[in-house]
Amino acid sequence: MKIAVADNCSRKFSDDIINHFEKKHEVQYQSGASAELAQWADLYYIDWADNNLAYLYKLYTDDRDNQRPDDWDNNKKPMIVVRAIDWELWTLAMHRDQERTSWVDKWICIAPHIEEKLRAEADFRTGQLKLIRPGVNLDKFTLKTTKTDGFQIGMVLGDFWPQAKNHMGGLDIFTTLYKRDNRWRLHLRGQHEGGDYWPKMYEHYLDSRGIRDAVTLYPHVDDMNEFYEKIDILLHPGMKESFCYAVGEAMAKGLPVVCNEFYGSKDIWPVWILYQTHEEAVAKIQLAFQQNNREWIEEMYPLDKMLGGIDKFLGT
Repeated sequence: MKIAVADNCSRKFSDDIINHFEKKHEVQYQSGASAELAQWADLYYIDWADNNLAYLYKLYTDDRDNQRPDDWDNNKKPMIVVRAIDWELWTLAMHRDQERTSWVDKWICIAPHIEEKLRAEADFRTGQLKLIRPGVNLDKFTLKTTKTDGFQIGMVLGDFWPQAKNHMGGLDIFTTLYKRDNRWRLHLRGQHEGGDYWPKMYEHYLDSRGIRDAVTLYPHVDDMNEFYEKIDILLHPGMKESFCYAVGEAMAKGLPVVCNEFYGSKDIWPVWILYQTHEEAVAKIQLAFQQNNREWIEEMYPLDKMLGGIDKFLGT
């Protein structure tokens, strides 16, 4: 089978899927959807219901902008597969166009609250939409072996999107811990969003609270497994998520995890890692409690389970 893949997030969440497809099929990946690949492919897999979906839909249904190549065959349409992830369902909401929703052959969603939103706002044929939970690569994220002092906290947030990632809330939790015991250290993986204000706010917080020497910012990490080896506990203060791979990866490492109870989290994560207040988060971090975190990920989110579900649903 010829499979084309489009993913504007540089394979951030689709890399394991693409690698799996490549074992049995001829695969071509481009971040943006392509008219040439649409004519070449038997199946076009799109990660995120974003502008890549909009481009392909318009290409096949309305070419007033003359985007089609000269040798275009409108009857040659591959199976269109879209995996709806998170923010695009609120900000782009392409699924609310029923004609476009019906034009897509297969929809995948990654969490129960994402499925609930899709089904509430569009009609799907029987067998058109399926919940397939993400998978964590357990061969890559193995149990931690590095000895640390028990005071190393990690936060993995990617872009510092204040409304969603809540990095300032995480700093507040850490500051409370540090004021009680200055042995605590924070390893913060992420980068500021555009503009001058957010970096200024962050820098002011570090200096005004006296925690600058206790916080290390990692704007890029080549090997996240190595990053997790440095820490004793993962704190995830995110306010809005559809999953959060950092939580799953840290749990796969056997690390204690303390995670904000965001919308949908109770259907994704075990109750023992969730907190509702900063005081509760501080208490959980000090306790460093976990309950078979590795085993829980092996049961709920093994990579093979996700890949097998995709193969069965798509016939790949």
